Amino acid sequence: MFLGIDVGGTKMQFAVGVGEDVFVLNKVPTPSRYAELLQVVEEHCSEAEKRFEYAGKIVEMGIGIPGTFTKERVVWVPNIPCLEGQDLAGDLRTRLGAGVYLGNDAQLALAGEVWKGAGRENSNAILMSIGTGIGGAIMIGDRIVKGRRGAAGALGWLNLDASVPGDKNHGYLENYASGTGIAGVGETHVPPLSTYEIVAKAKEGDSFCRKTMDRAGHLIGAGLASVASVLDTEIIILSGGLSEAIETFKKPMLDSFIEYAAPGVEQVPIVKSELGNLSGAYGAVRLAMVRGDMWIG
Repeated sequence: MFLGIDVGGTKMQFAVGVGEDVFVLNKVPTPSRYAELLQVVEEHCSEAEKRFEYAGKIVEMGIGIPGTFTKERVVWVPNIPCLEGQDLAGDLRTRLGAGVYLGNDAQLALAGEVWKGAGRENSNAILMSIGTGIGGAIMIGDRIVKGRRGAAGALGWLNLDASVPGDKNHGYLENYASGTGIAGVGETHVPPLSTYEIVAKAKEGDSFCRKTMDRAGHLIGAGLASVASVLDTEIIILSGGLSEAIETFKKPMLDSFIEYAAPGVEQVPIVKSELGNLSGAYGAVRLAMVRGDMWIG
């Protein structure tokens, strides 16, 4: 039996793999202390083994984290500071006697989508996660590109205007097309509007909100055209909270993608995630099943 854990800044999602089937378990708050986090994982392992007693013990475990990592140790996770510098894989291996493998959350979301979601039957794929920020992941030849620090696929750092000063904490695309970027535009409105309000009013046809979402869609499309042209991918998958509002920016995104993509690339389909916020947990299960053997780099 295999356990997958998607560790987020506020919640942890657990899932179990038995054969080729995935069973989604409960979601719990992410502890603020490292010792408590280890305890929560241990408790859920025990509960899973009792619930799926017929499947035997958990032999391998995959864990997705929103940051950078080495094979054993978490390096940088801005939203979960208690994990930084910790030997997460080694500590859990000692406690549970199971194999433990770490992965970036966006990279595992892509692995989940290609395995059980929108990317099935594709071996070359790009995932862009659009939410508070913008992240992403890249698959080439059935392998996820990991990168030196486990952070390959940071699509929020695509730069579409070199005349704009750089930001060491956020990339260009993230600054202008993420939920946070849209909220920044909303602050210029009288009265100020949140991202949620802009999306809702855009659906109703409000001019200011439509222009705001059109601009975000245009930038997302141009960014995707750039990376898809470089990689000559088969499919592009959109995930994250804003992907649920894709109808508010789909047309300008596709128009921009077609305009800026290399010849032939404009035919690449852009689809919404099928697994939604469960894609990371599915990918973590898959990481456990292949015993960490899914990476390039």
